Order: sequence, then structure tokens, then C-alpha cells
Amino acid sequence: MTSPDGPPLSLRPFPVADRAPKNLAEFIARVNAQPGGFRDVTEAKLQDEIKSGEVVSGGDSDQDEVDVSDPGRDEDPVKDAAVVRMEVLRNIEIAGNTAMLTLDSLSLLLSKQSPTQAGLTLSQQLREMVGIGTLGADKLDEPILNPDKERDEEEVATGWTLMQINQARDAADEAGRFLQREVEAESKYWEDVMAVKKAGWSICRVPHERHTLGVKFGFSEASPEFKSNGLAPMRRGDSGSVELDLGRLGGVSEGLVVTYEQDGKVVGRSVPRRRRHDDTSLESRILEARNTIFSQELWHELTREARTLAAYDVRPEGSTLTCSVDSRSKIILELLPLESCPASDGSLPNNSVAETIFISLHVLLSYAHRYNELMRIRPIPPHISRSRGQQVYALLRPVIARMASNRAILSCTTYLGSVSKALQKAGLPASLTLRTAQLSAADHSAQGPNQPAGAQSLIRNMLQPVEFNVALAILPDTSLTVRGRTFLFPVTTTFYHVALAPSSPLRDTCAPYAEGYSDTNALFSYIRTATERAVTLHFFQSLCAAPDPVPWIHSGTSIRDPEDDARVLQFSIDEHPVALVLTSSFAGSPNRGPESWTYSYSDSAHLDSEPQNLDDLVARETSRSRP
Repeated sequence: MTSPDGPPLSLRPFPVADRAPKNLAEFIARVNAQPGGFRDVTEAKLQDEIKSGEVVSGGDSDQDEVDVSDPGRDEDPVKDAAVVRMEVLRNIEIAGNTAMLTLDSLSLLLSKQSPTQAGLTLSQQLREMVGIGTLGADKLDEPILNPDKERDEEEVATGWTLMQINQARDAADEAGRFLQREVEAESKYWEDVMAVKKAGWSICRVPHERHTLGVKFGFSEASPEFKSNGLAPMRRGDSGSVELDLGRLGGVSEGLVVTYEQDGKVVGRSVPRRRRHDDTSLESRILEARNTIFSQELWHELTREARTLAAYDVRPEGSTLTCSVDSRSKIILELLPLESCPASDGSLPNNSVAETIFISLHVLLSYAHRYNELMRIRPIPPHISRSRGQQVYALLRPVIARMASNRAILSCTTYLGSVSKALQKAGLPASLTLRTAQLSAADHSAQGPNQPAGAQSLIRNMLQPVEFNVALAILPDTSLTVRGRTFLFPVTTTFYHVALAPSSPLRDTCAPYAEGYSDTNALFSYIRTATERAVTLHFFQSLCAAPDPVPWIHSGTSIRDPEDDARVLQFSIDEHPVALVLTSSFAGSPNRGPESWTYSYSDSAHLDSEPQNLDDLVARETSRSRP
């Protein structure tokens, strides 16, 4: 590049300098350069050279002659060689810059038509600064003289103006339609938002998205894994309707399915309710999302609790939880997408059992949430820390305890009822009465601040040990009461205590175990023994109170003849099936063996009860004469 103070660009050749010596020193240098130098210079020789030069030049009078003897000629000052060298280099640089500028200008001009060829000689700095093809030279057509030029130009200008006006009008119409669509979409969006607000859902801003509204459908007292998933952004769709961003829930609606199996067959199933396919309202979608996150948390807590219930046959099997009810029945829990849930079958006989378990699990998790809230807001002493860590909720354990209590009640009433019916078949005034605890909600008027509501008090009472009483009246003066109590913690089991009346004769003959019974087999063994002894004592007292009494010996469950040990009346209770059996060895002859009579509660053909009354049989057998 050339500096602004340098010479202008020119294509003329530089002028040739004069060959005549400019000063005496140059002349002396030239003379010394000749052969011989000043030693061979003579006046005659100089004259000859001058003459020969004139002959060769043809008498050219224009040639400058140097007269060194002229004293009036000015001599040029001697220049320094370094200065001269710098001047020569500067002139070379100027010439190079000028050539490069010329080459760049021509290359840029040619790059309009031949960019590939011109790009080979175009400098990189100019290419980066202005690019290629930015300079061109075209020959313009000569203007044609047109008398109507001004009118044509005016029409052209008018046409362009009309075109621009039409474009502006079209742009304004499009902007108006766009604004109208935006107004309709925005109105539709806010209508959906207000409908959600009026339905009772909480609306707030989404964290980290301050310009986005969200609906909170989760639970504030849920576990930390699910508390942050209960907020869904409400984004505006293309049509203006609200689109819920449910990415945190996995994008799939899920629900808990409870299946009740008996002997390997499904006898009951509870399927979560789903919204109809034609119901696309925002409220129904939010409700489905709320049910989904509740079911996910419920399944999470059930799997946590199942690790502590292995002793009660609660085991994870793949993606399901299996809880054994008894040797024939079991309950299967699984979390399934709503689209994959089996259809509800109302013809199954035990759908009510599965539905009860389904509702109970949901109610118990809601109770755990309320309990967490109550513990959070209730004042506590300052030395007690509020952060106790996340506790394992009791969800399956109350269900297991309730089923165990129901099995205990069924087992006790079945066995004691069989004993009572067998005694009634024998003509004895036996009876059975079952009493269970009645649950009731707390009185709202008696509640104080920071106290649970009536529904919460009801659930809390349901989580207490389950009690029942079964009263068996064997005889008018002999009765017993079986008190069963099912505990949840620390061990979920049922304990039985037998209570006797203060005047009961069984206190002396067959007192119950004071610590109670933890097994129904031990309980039923005592009831069987107590019944046998009570019946034996009853008939012994009847024989002793006869008008013509005969001396008899009472020994446990038998009545013996004091004079003949072979004559015995034996009272016993059979188990399979439950029946009262009277065995008599009061034979009239030695060849006759013992004879027995059975009073069974069963009405089957092969277990016909003795039609004769037990009192009559005892009287008949004891009235036999001795052999």
C-alpha cells in the first residue's frame, strides 16, 4: 500500500538520468576507471578522443560538453551512500505497493465475471475486507431520447407508489388478523385458567419460569420424591387452550390395581377410575394428574413398607406386591398405566373386598399426610427436634391386622357356633353372642386448636387394636366370654382371653390360662374341655338332685357307678365335625359293648344327629339295673 504523501499512480516509464559527470569527483572517478588513469592522459590524446567522438556522433551539436576548466560551474554536493541506499529502497517499495494496488484493483474488477481466476491474484486482506465481486465495470446503453420520458417516469412512480400502498394495506390486514387470533387465543387461555381457579385448584408461578403460570395438584405433606412433581406448567397451545406440561409424571397416567385371588382364580378386582375419552376438560386432566401422583406415591410407600412385612407373607414379585391372606387366598397389588388396566368385572363375587382394600390404602395415605401436617403446625417443646426423618407409613399393616381380626372373628364364631348348635341339638339351652367395637367420629364441639378433625379421629381409632367379644352360654348357670384383641405394633397378631362369670362352676373345675392364648388351637382345646366338663357336671348334679338319688362318682368328663367301674357315662366333643358325643358302657349284659350317641350341628346325611333328647338318654342309661 502507498502512503498518501507518495507519488501518484502513473504508467509512464521513469526518466533516464544525464550521463555527463555532475561534478569533478565523478569525472576523476571515471578517468581513473579508464585504462591507465591520469598517467596516460595527455593533451594530444584528449584532443584525439574529442575529435573521434564528434566523428562518431555525426557532428551532433546537442551533446553536452564538459568543460572541467570552467571555473564558473557549480558543483553538486556529495551525498551519503546510506542516504542514497535508503532512497533507492523507498522508491522500490513505492513501486511494489503501486504494482500490488494495481493488481488488486484489476483482480477485484475481474472477480465480477471470473471469480475463480481472479481469486488467484486477489490479496487475502482485500478479500476479507470487501469480498469478491463487489466491483464491476459495464458499458451502459446510450440514453434514447423520448419526449414522453417525464410522463413515463411519473406513471412508473405512481405505479410503485400504488404497489407500496397495496403492500402496506395487505400487511396491515394480516397484522389485524394476527392480532385478532392472538386476542381469541389469549381469551381462551385465560378462560381455562379462571375455570381451574374457580374449581378450587391453586394457581401460582412456575419456579425458574416467572412468566409461566402453573397449577398445583400435588400434596404439600408428600414425601420429598413427589412433592416437587405436583406442579404442572400451563402452557398456551396454538388454539389458545391450556396444555399441561406433565413431563415430571412420566407422561403416563397410572393407578393402583388391587386383585383378590382365591385358589389361583381372580374373585375380586378393584380398578382405578379413569376419565371418559370424550372428556377433554382441563379440570378432568388435572384431577387425573392428581390421582396419578397420589397412586405413584402410594406405590412407593407400599414397596418401602413391604420390606418390613416379610414375616406376614408380603413379598415383591417382579412389578407386583403379593400379600397372602391365608393358605387359599392372596392379594396382589400393582401400579399400571390407566390404558393397560383390566376392565372392571362386576360379576366377580369378592369385588367388595378388593374395593375395600383399595379405598383403605388411599385413606391411610391421606391420613399420613394429615398427620404430618398436624405435627408440623403443632407447638412442641424447643428441646425436641421437628426433623425426625421420613418414617415408614403404616399402610399395609392395618389392612393385614384387619384381615387377621376378621379371620379370628370368623374362626371363633364358627367353632363356638358349632359347639352351641351341637348343644342345642342335644336339648341344652346354649346360645352364642358376638359383640364388636363400634367406631364413631369425635365430637366437633369438643375439639381444640391444632387438633385432628372428626374424620382423622375416626381413622386414628381404626388404627387402634381391634377388639371383639364372643359370649358362649353352655348352660343357664355356666357361660364364658372369649375376648379377642388384634394388635398392630410391635407384632401384628391376635391374642385371646377367656373370662368366666364370678359364680361360674368352671372356676373350680376348668379355669382358663390367665395369660391368654395366642393360638386358636389352644383356645379351642380349652373351650372343648370346658364344655365337656360343664355338661358332665350338669348331669351329675341332676342325678344327685333326683327324688330317689343313686350315689354316683364325678370324674372329669365322666360319671361312674361307685359299685361297678365298668358302668361309665362319657361326655366328649368331637372336632371334625364339631359334635357332642355321649358314650355309655351301662350295658345290660357283659357281652354288650359301649354305645354312643352323637349330636352334631351339621345337617349332612352321613352325620344325622340323635333324635332323642340328651336328658332322656342319660336318664335311661343311668336307670339300667346292674347285671
